[in-house]
Amino acid sequence: MVKRRYLSIDCGGTKTAFLLCGENGETEAVCTLGPANYMVNGIGPVLSLLESGISEACGCAGIRREEITGTFIAMAGYGDVPGDMPKIARMAKERFPDMDITLGNDTENALAGSLLGKPGIHIIAGTGSIGLGYDEDGNYIRSGGWHHLFGGDEGSAHWIGCGLLRHFTMQADGREDKGRLYAYIMEKYGLEQPEEILSLVVDQWGGAREKIASLAKDAACLAEEGDRAALEIFRQAGTELAQIVRAVWKRGKFGSPVHISYSGGVFHSLGYIRDSFEKELDGIAHILSAPQLDPAAGGILLACQKSGGKPGEEMLSNLKKWQEEIK
Repeated sequence: MVKRRYLSIDCGGTKTAFLLCGENGETEAVCTLGPANYMVNGIGPVLSLLESGISEACGCAGIRREEITGTFIAMAGYGDVPGDMPKIARMAKERFPDMDITLGNDTENALAGSLLGKPGIHIIAGTGSIGLGYDEDGNYIRSGGWHHLFGGDEGSAHWIGCGLLRHFTMQADGREDKGRLYAYIMEKYGLEQPEEILSLVVDQWGGAREKIASLAKDAACLAEEGDRAALEIFRQAGTELAQIVRAVWKRGKFGSPVHISYSGGVFHSLGYIRDSFEKELDGIAHILSAPQLDPAAGGILLACQKSGGKPGEEMLSNLKKWQEEIK
């Protein structure tokens, strides 16, 4: 009997995770490559990155890619422009004719993993931000996720990084009193004059979304030191993310209490956003909890389901075990 295998590919704005599992969720290969948002990086480069990652995963497992039963590719930006979907699906089929591939948005695997397919709302705040709900009538409801060039991705790492830069410039030119934030940025990035931040972000970084998003780690360090500006950025982020959740809740049937889970690097700083997040959700009976499985593991569940399988307790147990091992 041919062994069933499932591949999950979680494409994000900062990194792309590949997880190859056996039929019972046992890990066979794991690898991580660079960003893969087709709207930012281009569909051609994204498909080339996926091909490299698939080859690496198959090489680690000692199999050919046609031996993979089902693959779920959670692609950042997929479905945001409906007219792009047929072209992307066609190009993926041409690039991987020997594979059974399902394309979806990177909210779908996050939701599948976080609530194990049960009704609820999942809020993602990584490089970007978006909310996705699966309600009691089986409807998928999205909110947020508008392009960062529109001022969207509120509460995300990119949004926090932009906030940090904004406070730095305001402190540099006297619109805001200088605080620890100003000295921290000057010291860490070796600036002799505050205007050199333009050369760093615009010229050296090229305004790259993931580079600006990396400043969220600096914001977290400053919040840990009690910097008022950084704490305010996180307070606002919590409010923005809760507004995305509230928008999903208003448009669906989720019962009471509604189960809300979360994922993404911003939630590593949950302690700094939780109060404002909860305040914004005042009046909505809810249970906030960490995801049961991460997005990569959620993609395995979807790959199994889309290829006609049914995730069992052994698969869930093995995926949870893998998740514990990588923490």
